[in-house]
Amino acid sequence: MTTRVLYALFAVAIGTVALCATGGAMLLGGGAGSPCTMPLAGSSAHPATVRSYDSEQVANAATIISVGATDGIPVRGWVIAVAVALQESTLYNIDHGDRDSLGLFQQRPSQGWGTPIQLLDPIYASRRFYQKLVAIPNWQNLELTDAGQRVQISAYPDAYAKWEPDATMLVTTTTISANASDPSLDGLGACPDPCLTGSASYPSTGPRGCIGGAPYVLARAETWLHAWGGGPVPYLSSGNPTNWFRGYRRDCSGYVSMALGLDGPGLNTAGLANASTPISKQQLRAGDLLINTAPDLRGHVVLFDRWTDATKTSYLGYEQSGDGGTHHRAIPFPYFGRYPMGLYRLRQ
Repeated sequence: MTTRVLYALFAVAIGTVALCATGGAMLLGGGAGSPCTMPLAGSSAHPATVRSYDSEQVANAATIISVGATDGIPVRGWVIAVAVALQESTLYNIDHGDRDSLGLFQQRPSQGWGTPIQLLDPIYASRRFYQKLVAIPNWQNLELTDAGQRVQISAYPDAYAKWEPDATMLVTTTTISANASDPSLDGLGACPDPCLTGSASYPSTGPRGCIGGAPYVLARAETWLHAWGGGPVPYLSSGNPTNWFRGYRRDCSGYVSMALGLDGPGLNTAGLANASTPISKQQLRAGDLLINTAPDLRGHVVLFDRWTDATKTSYLGYEQSGDGGTHHRAIPFPYFGRYPMGLYRLRQ
């Protein structure tokens, strides 16, 4: 696996912030100066227990997430997969079930899912689930229970919905891994900050009082891609609270403020720039900002995810814009049409 792919996993990976809450060591890694390494699911790196879920259940959730990340499945797919496994097996790799159903997802050898031995391998079973999921047209915009049902063809098609909160929580608090250390790509694998300052007022953040590092920022940004009836949150610049979404304005700076964990309804572009430190192109890393502070709705802000390749001529960014609402897309550096953008990092 190339470092570029591994960093892609890291940039969207959602990590535990237990150390972050106490101002401790580097998020998902060692102390200062450590390599940017997140041990693979199945190692001792993921939490032993999460709320009411025991170590076996958490380890299986970590495997599902790790396979999804390795195969390039978006975060939404991880949540769907974990929710389905919660319904089918409560995240235990069981060797029995209805008729010939087996394993985490209760897949059936007689229905072409694989051999019994294969279906009791959590890695194989997870990969087969994802293969079926991504073959469904427009799967990312479906309600979780609909996507899960199209894969599983269950006798209880509405049963998956109730597991979405727990699946989201497990994805958020379970560690996956990547080791991004190829110097030839010059910074594509830079470690994120362990903590960003701000509030933890937005739902689905980390523990109260810590908004998390880059993985949490990108995870929060990801939520708006499917939070509006299964699709992206539409753009609307309005000071009227009735037009906001979960306490945040639906414009570019309101969206980025939400992702950063700042208080709603969010700062404007000038406010975000004032709360940040200018940086260079070479310093850009996940969670940084590209901002134009022009007034009167002429400014814009994009949340940086990662470079698309080593040439650094384009990048993946999260933004809220009038051409479709919330986006996660490739953007020419610094922005479309040579629109000027300054580069910033929120101050700690």
